[in-house]
Amino acid sequence: MSTLHFSSSTLEEDLSAVRTSSLINCILNAICSFPATLGNGVILIAVWRTPALHSPSNTLLFGLALTDFLVGILTQPLIVACSIIFLVEKEEGPIALSLAFDVLAVVLSAASFTIATAISIDRYLAFHLHMRYQAIVTNKKIVVIIALCWCSSSLLGVIWTQNTTAYYVIGITSFVTSIVIIVLMYFKIYRVVRRHQAQIQSQAPVGSAKETSSHLQFARFTKSAVNTFYVCFILFFCFFPYICTAGLIQVTGSSPTKNIALQYTGTIAFINSSLNPIVYFWRLPEIRKAIKKTLKCCYHRRVNKRQESKQRSDQASNI
Repeated sequence: MSTLHFSSSTLEEDLSAVRTSSLINCILNAICSFPATLGNGVILIAVWRTPALHSPSNTLLFGLALTDFLVGILTQPLIVACSIIFLVEKEEGPIALSLAFDVLAVVLSAASFTIATAISIDRYLAFHLHMRYQAIVTNKKIVVIIALCWCSSSLLGVIWTQNTTAYYVIGITSFVTSIVIIVLMYFKIYRVVRRHQAQIQSQAPVGSAKETSSHLQFARFTKSAVNTFYVCFILFFCFFPYICTAGLIQVTGSSPTKNIALQYTGTIAFINSSLNPIVYFWRLPEIRKAIKKTLKCCYHRRVNKRQESKQRSDQASNI
């Protein structure tokens, strides 16, 4: 992802279209940065403060929410700043500002996809390992995986600063690989679920307590897989237009129209960070409950501070 770059030969009508698109993208990113920051911030606090949510799968969602939070609080404000400078000064802003946006956008986008890929693999392992899952997949291992995701994403950011063509080749290849892995994992999960349902139907209606517990755990894994599928699907849906536009530019060359399309599709990709908190609240009851509890605690704490402040002021006035 990058800010717009123009030569002196750019036609006046193209500049007018660019200014219009910059204004629209500036407004959209300014609006969407608030729900991305607040929504993901609340989720991060809720998961952090709720020990019951400190499971491997929720730790991966925490990592994804962290990338979305950083998009809302850093990346989108940077593109808004770049757009405002371009609209006011009628020229590009400081190179350092544009470079900071480019690198952050690359790193955070890559981190989102690598963590989403890890989420799909984690959900498959939950079915494949079944009763052994909790013993093999631990929070410490997940934290290491998230750290590796960030390291690989940071390396891609470094590549961007050195060779944008190499970045797009590696980035598009990585995107396709991630999509293939995600589709393959969920296809395997689908087959496991269908096979398990067939086994249940062929068994006697009354089973042992151990079988009942196994079926309940399998049902939880199934529900969790469906929930994370929504997250991965929305991520793909938001990033796919940008990847296609970027690939088209690399193959056929750049033009003002294609650059404008790249900016619009980049904004759509950033909007994904605002949509994920909605998915978490809608599909994950345990996180929804933790969010409500966190918001209630914040509200009560604020009310108590106001009451204490009022009491101190009353005491001071009486003296």
